[in-house]
Amino acid sequence: MRKIFHNAQIVDVVGHRIFFGWFSVVDGYFEFVEEGNCFEDLPGIRVDLNGAYVVPGLIDAHMHIESSLVTPQRFAAKAAEWGTCVVLQDPHEMANVLGVPGISFMIEDALASILHIYTAIPSCVPPTRASLETTNFQISSNDVEYLATKPRVIALGEVMDYCGILNNDEELLKIVNTAKKLKLNIEGHCPTLKGRALSQYISVGVSSDHTFTYPEKILEELQKGMYVMLQPKSLTKDNVEYIIKLKDRSRILLVTDDTLPTDLTKGHLNRVVRLAISRGWDCLDAIASATIRPAQYLGIKDIGIIAPGKIANFFTTHQLETLLPKSVFLAGEPLSPAISITTLLPEEFVQSLKIRKLTTEDFRMLPDGGCATVNVIVVDENTHYTKLKQKCITFQEGYPNISDEDLALIAVFSRSSREPQGSVGLISGLGLQHGAFCTSFAHDSHNLLIIGREPYAMAVAANAVIESGGGIAVSDGKDIHLLRLPIGGIITDEPVDNVANKLELIETTLNLWRLKFSLSFLLTLTLTTSPYYKISDKGIVDVERRLIIPIISELSST
Repeated sequence: MRKIFHNAQIVDVVGHRIFFGWFSVVDGYFEFVEEGNCFEDLPGIRVDLNGAYVVPGLIDAHMHIESSLVTPQRFAAKAAEWGTCVVLQDPHEMANVLGVPGISFMIEDALASILHIYTAIPSCVPPTRASLETTNFQISSNDVEYLATKPRVIALGEVMDYCGILNNDEELLKIVNTAKKLKLNIEGHCPTLKGRALSQYISVGVSSDHTFTYPEKILEELQKGMYVMLQPKSLTKDNVEYIIKLKDRSRILLVTDDTLPTDLTKGHLNRVVRLAISRGWDCLDAIASATIRPAQYLGIKDIGIIAPGKIANFFTTHQLETLLPKSVFLAGEPLSPAISITTLLPEEFVQSLKIRKLTTEDFRMLPDGGCATVNVIVVDENTHYTKLKQKCITFQEGYPNISDEDLALIAVFSRSSREPQGSVGLISGLGLQHGAFCTSFAHDSHNLLIIGREPYAMAVAANAVIESGGGIAVSDGKDIHLLRLPIGGIITDEPVDNVANKLELIETTLNLWRLKFSLSFLLTLTLTTSPYYKISDKGIVDVERRLIIPIISELSST
């Protein structure tokens, strides 16, 4: 049955204009898209849009569903409310904890969702092959060939191990070359590369970069043929001012990358577009970078535009600057307020943490008291990059004296060993003044990360997570706020709103304890492909040199 939508202000993402007109939908596809008033003699059900703007469904060309801490079906149900109609997921979080079966689950659950969710096969599982941390699974070129046969698999996920490419890592290059042979799009991740190193990286077939950027980097990557993806942290005033002066923005895309559930309850890709507009980006051009441009990047020809023959994904809104959807239509049908979700979950996906409960003894840094020179991770509040400094620390019974310092203990323990195998160090600059935080969702190997001021509180928070089979917890040693993440220790099948409420309580508590950074930043302190220094269960990681640095640099005799 034909539906005729009339009295509409249609957003033209090709001509960058808005025109008064009408359009019809048949079998989920746009049929007529015309200016002016619709023909009276055309049969069909008529829908008066009362002068609302009609925007093509938004397309998120780079994101990780697991960062919303829920299953693909749960994510889709919430993201659709904000006008997101198509995404390319890279399930490398699930891949790192459950391997190929985990990726298959994410693909199959995505196919059961209300959105068109395409999948990029994770390329760097483990994140590197440099033995920088205890890892759980490995994705091979044979796995890439197998997974590429599954529905809606169209890309190879971000090649995070850029050092591995530069060092001609044989297995990584085999994975990339397999993807090229299969004609998969190859996504990139190269926060620090430029010049010849960037050229070498791109030359293997990498087509995009979504990491933190600045004008000079944008220019070089565009000139070398890359698509530049801007996530919220890259939408700086300088970047937007530079971008709007470009004569050709066809390779500039807006993406979310990671969206916590507390943010997902407020918006999705529409929030990124809104931020771009608020920084001075023309609203129609910004919308193009979240619709037609990502469609062209993904190579999907029937989405991203309101035009005949395209899938009728669109939403209506009263104001383009805020981009808050009034009504959302997927394949021409209005989004249902009640969506039935059934998750088929293999039994082995739960209780994936093997580590025993922790005690304060597990957070002892030295056997006894005294002084030591410690390599301390220092966080830059402006760039969020980390550096290293040496500091003389006094110890009492093996625990560092940090009562009067902007220091916190930071520990990582392998999730796969019953007896705790890990490292305990110090971090500066977080601002944390009290309590402890623990998570089994810690990029990208998702070993157990604990940060805190008091070892006892750290043990309490950690044990709450361990007993739950995974999750996020904060504790002052008495009270506990816990979000359970039982699926692989990183996601849950609860509705997004429920998850967000629990996470908001955790975030509020951390703010009361004077944490200067977002929760999402804490989750990257173990990311061994993110500059410049991180921590793993094996020690401090020098990301650029791919080395483990000891936490205790030198013991003092006094």
